Amino acid sequence: MKKLFIHHPLFRLLSPLFSGVLVYLLLLLINNNINQLKETFLSQELYVCIGLAYIIQEFSRLSLLLFRKLNRPKSFILRLVLQVITSVIMTILLVTITMVLYFKYILLYTPNTRELLVFNYIFIFITIIYVILYIAHYYLYKLNTDKISKEEEAKAAIEGDFKEFKKGINPDLLFESLEALIVILKDSPDKAENLTDNFSSIYRYILTQKNSELVSLDDEIIVLRELVSLFNYLPYRKIKLECNFSTKTAIIPCTLIQIVETIAKTTIVSEDKTIAITITEDKNNLVISYVPEEKLRDSLELGSLSEISKRYEFYSNQKIQLIEKASLKLIILPKLNYKEAS
Repeated sequence: MKKLFIHHPLFRLLSPLFSGVLVYLLLLLINNNINQLKETFLSQELYVCIGLAYIIQEFSRLSLLLFRKLNRPKSFILRLVLQVITSVIMTILLVTITMVLYFKYILLYTPNTRELLVFNYIFIFITIIYVILYIAHYYLYKLNTDKISKEEEAKAAIEGDFKEFKKGINPDLLFESLEALIVILKDSPDKAENLTDNFSSIYRYILTQKNSELVSLDDEIIVLRELVSLFNYLPYRKIKLECNFSTKTAIIPCTLIQIVETIAKTTIVSEDKTIAITITEDKNNLVISYVPEEKLRDSLELGSLSEISKRYEFYSNQKIQLIEKASLKLIILPKLNYKEAS
């Protein structure tokens, strides 16, 4: 509402100035005094017209704001009619009272009906134009705002789709796998074939499950083992995966894949040592634990799991936790026991 032109300080300052001058010129024209314009242009009557224009415009603006705030009645046509009628009545009262006081105490005589009607007709006409301009500009502003909101929603949707697409494709893993394949293919075609199998299994899973809400933990572990095998061909520290759980539970697709990938990328590269990642369970949670040897400028923090945390908020009241205990880092995932994923 504050962006509408009637609320702009310059408009509120200059508009009554011009409308007051216009009223004064019309009065001179109606009274056949236009020949005296050069002599009487800056007369007292001009300032009265300008002052009255200021008062009427401000009262009209306040009445429009009041109707907008109350939002009554609901019908646009009825509200428009009431706004016009209210502004006209207010204009008549203000003009009549002001002119009677001006004529009686300044000019020292009582105005006749014709003079009052002339003033009222002119100011009513200007007030109606003011109201119509306000309503037209308001609905134009509302229409443009709605269009901008829809464009922003469409932009957000496109950006979200792009993020999901990028997350599904995982370009870093893609190019690293292809580079490793080029190197291995020259020396060991069998290993290259195994790498290709691991790579295709992972991407097939990522692309086929991107629209699934939940999958069984067993299905996720199968693909996770493919990822571990793939990492053992890449320039990361080798990974050893141990899984000790018996409960049939559900998990959001690619959760473990993203966690293990993050662990691998934040751990110092070494050809001699491995990362021992263990997945266990307690009554309500899955626990991923490992001994961290993290890079100085890149460590696994709770913020690294923000995307996973946001997705888990839809399915569980419990939040994902990251705990450092002795020499271990523990990532706690709440269990999602949904029948659809069993």
